[in-house]
Amino acid sequence: MLGGRGIPANYSGFDTLLEELSARLVAQHGMDVTVYCRRHYYDERPALHRGVRCVYLRAIRGKGLESIYHTSRSVLHTCLRRFDVAFVVDPANAPFALPLRLRRIPTVFHTDGLGWKRSKWSGSARRYYRWVEGFCARSATALVTDALAMQRYYQQVWGRDSTYLAYGAESQGGLSDEGLLRFSLQQGGYYLVVARIEQENNTELLVREYLASAVSRPLVVVGGARYASDYSKRLFALACDRVKFVGGVYESAVLNGLYRHCRAYVHGHEVGGTNPGLLRAMAHGAPVLAVDVDFNREVLGDGGRFFGKTAGEGASLLRAVDGDDALLRTLGAAARARAESAYRWDDVAAGYARLFRTVAARG
Repeated sequence: MLGGRGIPANYSGFDTLLEELSARLVAQHGMDVTVYCRRHYYDERPALHRGVRCVYLRAIRGKGLESIYHTSRSVLHTCLRRFDVAFVVDPANAPFALPLRLRRIPTVFHTDGLGWKRSKWSGSARRYYRWVEGFCARSATALVTDALAMQRYYQQVWGRDSTYLAYGAESQGGLSDEGLLRFSLQQGGYYLVVARIEQENNTELLVREYLASAVSRPLVVVGGARYASDYSKRLFALACDRVKFVGGVYESAVLNGLYRHCRAYVHGHEVGGTNPGLLRAMAHGAPVLAVDVDFNREVLGDGGRFFGKTAGEGASLLRAVDGDDALLRTLGAAARARAESAYRWDDVAAGYARLFRTVAARG
């Protein structure tokens, strides 16, 4: 498994996928799994994690370069060995995984979301992400899409079928109330946003709509900006008594506690397919208010409320739900029920196991 930061998963949805999937493929499906990890993210580097082999390679740090450089090194390392299947996350890595195909190693690509729509990319980077979708569709032994909307997209735009396999909603790490103490919060007394500070996650929209709503319960924004930008500076300038930017929270139990005890989780992601953070909120019974896009409606079903990006829509929804305890309890219960029925890691791992065995048998 290549292309992510590695395991244990502390940094992204891809890493959560790699950890939860790899551990289950070993424990439940009798597979021998290796995950390539970026060395600088880990002070401790055990050879095995949850039964999964870990290989730590150095990577150049830098926006847009780190993933490609590390994937290239991982591919070369892989080519010197014999694996039945290579699983590569992030389609931007696809051209650099071409030696795997030349080495006749069946290669499965995870398509992620619509990377070329991410506002952090522009010009040549955006064109590259658009081009690489087609390259991925043409060069992969098999494709995985994590949302039905993405499955339709690859079929309609690139004429390529894919296997739909989403994420699980369960999270490791237990549950802790430490975050409430750390950030001076009360159970059910705050709204929560968990997102990297990037434009396509609509964090500024969420903060401004919250401020316009005039609700008194604070908004807590968990997540940082990996690279300083005018956007992040403008956003952080909105901090006040009602808006708390607390940075990244990487202790799984603490983050789980923040999801569990929020009054509602406000979700702004719109281009990334099925979002693991959204699933995590649902698993902990958080009522969800989400930007109205196909991906979010697909995941939430009847387990959330939606608002558009027109000024005032988010504020109006926040005001409407702020005093409605019964509605919020209903939404939280519906979100949890949907997560438990439709997004289970054991089911996801079983789907991947079938796919990997089929791909390996074809050679």
